[in-house]
Amino acid sequence: MEIRKIQFTGRSTYIISLPKKWVEERMLKAGDRLLIETSDSGNLTMRAEARGDDDILIKSLEVTNLLPKEIERRVISCYLDGFDELKIISKVRILPEQREAILNILRRVLGAEILAETSNEVVVNDFLDMKDLPPKKVLRRMYVIVEFMLKNSVQAFFSRDKILANDVINRDEEVDKFYLLATREIIEGVKRKSGVEFDVPPEKVIHFLSIAKSLERIADHCVKISVIVKEEEWNISGELEKELEAFYILVFEKLELALKSFFKGDKKLADMTLNAKDEIHSNVSRILMKIEGKPGTLSVFTILDSFQRVYAYSTDIAECTLDIMT
Repeated sequence: MEIRKIQFTGRSTYIISLPKKWVEERMLKAGDRLLIETSDSGNLTMRAEARGDDDILIKSLEVTNLLPKEIERRVISCYLDGFDELKIISKVRILPEQREAILNILRRVLGAEILAETSNEVVVNDFLDMKDLPPKKVLRRMYVIVEFMLKNSVQAFFSRDKILANDVINRDEEVDKFYLLATREIIEGVKRKSGVEFDVPPEKVIHFLSIAKSLERIADHCVKISVIVKEEEWNISGELEKELEAFYILVFEKLELALKSFFKGDKKLADMTLNAKDEIHSNVSRILMKIEGKPGTLSVFTILDSFQRVYAYSTDIAECTLDIMT
């Protein structure tokens, strides 16, 4: 935190100086305009006006001696920090495996595409207009995909459908793309100290990242279930299968409640999700007693754990909703 003294000039104008680092980080100059907003609490929030077409953010990334995985990590870091144009440069010829790493990571993000390339340089442009995908819209899209993955992974398990399981695994990449976009938008919101696009105070913006992470982890468990369908064998009775299915329905209902509580701003729905903890735990205990020590049920343990984790992430979402609304 920096402290600035208010100065008085002329007959009616109050002025303060801006922190030099803040100005330089945003590539501002004399004559640029700032947007200043007053919150309900009376605090002022200031951010730079959107850049024009002639004022683009260009970044450079040198990859001369970097391994492919190192390149991937650095490109992701640049993407999350935001750029209009990224110049990936090598002092020598970019190696085929380095170029493949660049292509691979660009397939995992939204809006970034190669505009030009030479033997020692790749120019990447970001064509995505984040105004078209505000944070809540990104999270809603994530939820639509995750909901699809959860339903289909469970259906694949009960029907032993390997083709459907493979489809779920392939959809995970979509969730990752939207998770990275959500993370980028949240970082931008935190850097600007602005929560305007989030419809929440600036200090609440970080909860959006927690919700995005919870959805991303639920998708990981959908993949985990689908991998079991593709690679493992299991043997369970019809009665146990019905109990597992009933437990899944309960968990899915609580996930829906948690997300509805967030999108609608409904505390009651969040409480309904959190109040189900005892019911969830009793279901888990009952099913564990029925499968413990029985042959061919190792996969069922994993499925049960994934259902339990999905509920845990649902409670995280519900708690974030309550924190946002408090």
